[in-house]
Amino acid sequence: MKYTVRRVNILPLAKFGFILGGLALVLPGVMCGVMTTQLISALRVLLDKLATSQADLGMVGQVPFDFINILGLEATQQLVVTLDNQAMSVALLVVLVSVIGGGALIGGTIWLLGLAYNLVAAVTGGIEVELQSK
Repeated sequence: MKYTVRRVNILPLAKFGFILGGLALVLPGVMCGVMTTQLISALRVLLDKLATSQADLGMVGQVPFDFINILGLEATQQLVVTLDNQAMSVALLVVLVSVIGGGALIGGTIWLLGLAYNLVAAVTGGIEVELQSK
């Protein structure tokens, strides 16, 4: 028996791609979440050091400088402190965005491929499949 696939339903293709893309990006999302929290923590340490640093002015000696105020980084420091205090929430948000974004990207790509197949099949007649019963 020979059958011809002239058209595929692209909505199930997109759903399948979304699920596969989301599953494929769980582990990379977790890794990105952990690295993001580590980066935020390191940035907090750096900003704390800038806030309590001292400059050596030679004969005058050590003079404390608050580089955070001098550079106008108060809002940035407050944001970094808040994000560092909520590290688990930040990590989960990064994982969630990665999974949903990856699912949407893969699902959209597979949807476009299905659409392209339908257009090409309309012109060429589609793929012919031969089935054999046992």
